[in-house]
Amino acid sequence: MGKQTIRSYEDKLMIVQEILSGKSCRSVSEKYNVRTGTIANWKRKLMEGTLHLDRRGKKPGEVEDIEIIKKTYTLLMKIRKMQHE
Repeated sequence: MGKQTIRSYEDKLMIVQEILSGKSCRSVSEKYNVRTGTIANWKRKLMEGTLHLDRRGKKPGEVEDIEIIKKTYTLLMKIRKMQHE
């Protein structure tokens, strides 16, 4: 895939949300130039609630940790609701 790109938490969350909304992992992988295995890892970490703990990417900037946790919680609640439908 070429040169490694450092992704922010928000970028990772956006990419995983596309997968969870029904888009294929392959198409999202090609769109953002991210390996499918990397996306799978981000999805797993999101489901475990640990995606925000990965500090190797860009720093969240102005977004406080509490805002990140709120976004993650909201997304997890949507996922749970979709799973129970």
